[in-house]
Amino acid sequence: MGLPDAENAFPLFAPSGRLCRVTGEGDASKHDEAWAMDILDQLNRGTQKAHERRDALAAAVDEMAAGFTQLGLKPWEMGRKSPAREDMKAPDVLLGDRAEPAAKILRYESAVNILSAADQLRGFAVLLRAEASLMGAVSVARGIFEACLWATAVIDPTITTDERLQRALTRRLARLSAGIRLKNMLGDGVTDADQVIDSDDHIDDEHGTNRDPAKDIDAIETYAKDRGWPVKKRPRASEITHLSIDWLSDNLERRIGIEGYAWTSGSSMAHGEHAADTASWIELSQDIGTAPAWLIQLWSTGAWAGPRLFLATLASYTGRTSLGREYQRFEKLFLNEESKS
Repeated sequence: MGLPDAENAFPLFAPSGRLCRVTGEGDASKHDEAWAMDILDQLNRGTQKAHERRDALAAAVDEMAAGFTQLGLKPWEMGRKSPAREDMKAPDVLLGDRAEPAAKILRYESAVNILSAADQLRGFAVLLRAEASLMGAVSVARGIFEACLWATAVIDPTITTDERLQRALTRRLARLSAGIRLKNMLGDGVTDADQVIDSDDHIDDEHGTNRDPAKDIDAIETYAKDRGWPVKKRPRASEITHLSIDWLSDNLERRIGIEGYAWTSGSSMAHGEHAADTASWIELSQDIGTAPAWLIQLWSTGAWAGPRLFLATLASYTGRTSLGREYQRFEKLFLNEESKS
């Protein structure tokens, strides 16, 4: 007796090896078409879910940006025994012909960076939705992290009021010196970049706007020397206390170990030292014009680590939690924890 042919002996397997019941050539082609349509449907569903995750994260980033804007513009709630409340009892800082409350200096110099972080968070959300530029998003995330670190350093509750004030005045020296350099490069007629107009259309000059920055620098240096604080001349700006992003990312409290990576990875990416996967995607993106949100997210840890560190520090400084609900939603989406739950 001869052996049966394969299709009669094993009717559930087509010659291609796929599981099916074949009764004729027409059935095989219909199955192939159904199989292909199923694969396309799965791809479409996956793309839709990826877009939903992207849009949800971008919305959470926008919400964080709105929250940071309010933290930069509105008074902070303070606990009765918080370091922030203690700073309000400190003597005024005498700067030339005017006196400024120490707590107000700390608040303002922190708020400058809080609002910078808010603006960059909005830009990061735009780049996430556009999925058009990996390096643009990485650079903005690095800026978010830097702004948050500066804001954190000024209100660090683990140091004294005087130490916080030294940091704030050092940051003001850097800001005033930057304004001088900008005007020298661009010439006369340049509007002060720090100009703020309040609701009554009055220009706020309390913190250096529409003032002589060189005189304000001299006043800060004189105040520091009168307090016995050494002032070091640096190429870009004088310093009362040495501050750098590298130092802060390694030494601030409430770190969890990601801060140095969030800064250095973004820094190396910005300087062309790309990891293999990013190099491949950058090359591919020139043809397809797309930088997928998941890759942006992977290489933009600063956009998460900066706000996390700042909000933890602010809570300790004021004795009040800010943006708790908004941050929890943002963190879950950024770390993809919602898809795991």
